[in-house]
Amino acid sequence: MLLNFSIGRYYGLDSIIEVLMILVSFVISYYSNRVYKLVKEKNYRLFSFAFLAIGISFIFKILSNLTILHRVNVQVANFVFVVFHEFEFMETVNFISLILYKSFHLIGFLILFLLVTKTEKKEKIFLFFYLGLITILFSVYFDFVFHLTLIFILASLTFHFFENYTQKRNLNTFLVFIAFSLILTGHFFFIIESINPLFYLAAEIITLIGFLSLLINQIKLKNEKTNKIGSNQRYVRNTKRK
Repeated sequence: MLLNFSIGRYYGLDSIIEVLMILVSFVISYYSNRVYKLVKEKNYRLFSFAFLAIGISFIFKILSNLTILHRVNVQVANFVFVVFHEFEFMETVNFISLILYKSFHLIGFLILFLLVTKTEKKEKIFLFFYLGLITILFSVYFDFVFHLTLIFILASLTFHFFENYTQKRNLNTFLVFIAFSLILTGHFFFIIESINPLFYLAAEIITLIGFLSLLINQIKLKNEKTNKIGSNQRYVRNTKRK
């Protein structure tokens, strides 16, 4: 006897978007690490670690959605016993995966927050991560607490990158500002998804576009740094010849 349990959203479309966000996050992390190796500035390495954590978080989010289509083969005589334990197992996987998703996601954005606020004191770093832990514990019962915390973090990041854009006014700073504005908007939609389920899908798409903007910036930045270093090396060689 086959039973199908379908408790996912949008026939797995949200998971497809999340797979794309995993790939984009890992590529952002990779390019940021490449920039770090070129210029040896630790901020780029921390940026790389942040998006590595965010990418890992989406893996756990997808894992929690494995129950989108769960097929169980049971004997009729043991129907009640087997189905009860199957649901119990699915709930456990879903719960642990969501906790790990929220943990890695929050860690990633906390690293970015500590980076832009230039927080280096261990006491303050410990305090922020402690508050992050409290947020995750409360979000077990009130999911909006998780998104609300991220909104505060993302609002700070967006404001910082807006100020950075107004000072420098170039394409790189504009892309970063737009990216975090979109990610912030996405989390607003996550909070109000109870009004209309389509807000959840809109939040996923908007967040993905934000990540793609950051990816474009990282690729562009890496190419600029590479070209600059190449030009400097050629200049040094020409100077020595003279």
